[in-house]
Amino acid sequence: MDVLVSILWYAVPSVALYLLIAVLVVGPRLARRPRYRVGQPWPHEPLWWTANPRGARLPAADGHVVTGERGGARGSW
Repeated sequence: MDVLVSILWYAVPSVALYLLIAVLVVGPRLARRPRYRVGQPWPHEPLWWTANPRGARLPAADGHVVTGERGGARGSW
């Protein structure tokens, strides 16, 4: 009976603590809504600022204007 009491006193609380920590860590992840993935339709209204011309209800830009600048923080690329 002493071995059984020792297991109950030492092993069971340790296992219960590990299970409690696992539930506290993994539980919120399982209860969340699914995340937005690239390519899925966006069901929400556009925000007040967006880089997407369609979302801002603006006409699309004609193209990328190329200038003679070289770029970089110092322009030395």
